Parts: sequence; structure tokens; C-alpha cells
Amino acid sequence: MKLKATHHVAIFTQNFAVMEAFYTQTLGFNVTKRWDEKNIIFINIGSTTIELIGRDTAPVAGTPPGAINHIAMHVDSLDDCYQELLDKGVKIKSAPANFMDVRICFFFDPDGNSLELVQDPA
Repeated sequence: MKLKATHHVAIFTQNFAVMEAFYTQTLGFNVTKRWDEKNIIFINIGSTTIELIGRDTAPVAGTPPGAINHIAMHVDSLDDCYQELLDKGVKIKSAPANFMDVRICFFFDPDGNSLELVQDPA
């Protein structure tokens, strides 16, 4: 499997506007993508991106506010990587699917941490 790089780290927040202001105004990072209808923004922090998720967007059961939700890795071919995960017996959380303008799937590491593969045409 060829993983290209970290795509983003997702953080849940109940203080969406405050967190956005902190990362953009206080720290000076830029918002690179907005999915306002989902209350999600992506903030470029240099070597990776933070996906800031407003808490009113279907949180994962038991995930506390402010928790890191998942780590995402960028790939060229999501379907090929997904098949490789299946072949290696990796526990899958969700099969490949289109979401907004990207293609994604989720799986677990051995400790149960959620990981995501992202095929982003951009």
C-alpha cells in the first residue's frame, strides 16, 4: 500500500467559532476548505491539516468534546488500498464512500484507534 502523507487530524469541538479563531487569528493558519453545511473546516497547519468538526455533527458515541477523532492519510487509489487492508485482515470501520468532494474509508489500528484513508482529487 502506498500512503502519500498525513492528510489531516480531526478534532471535535463544542466551541467551533472560538477554535476557528484560535487557529486562524491567534496562530495565523489559513482555512483551506469549508463544508459549512456539515460544520467542518480544514485548517492548514504546515506539515498537515486539522479538520475542525463542530460537535453538532454526528459525534462518535463516547468521544469527549475536544477529543482527537481520527488520523487521516492521503492515498492515490482508495479502492486499491482498501482491498489491501482487507487482504491483510485489518478491521474495517466503513467501506469506501464518496463524501462531499473526497472519497474516504475508515479502519482501526490494533488498539481500536480510528484511521482514515482519503483520496482527494485536489
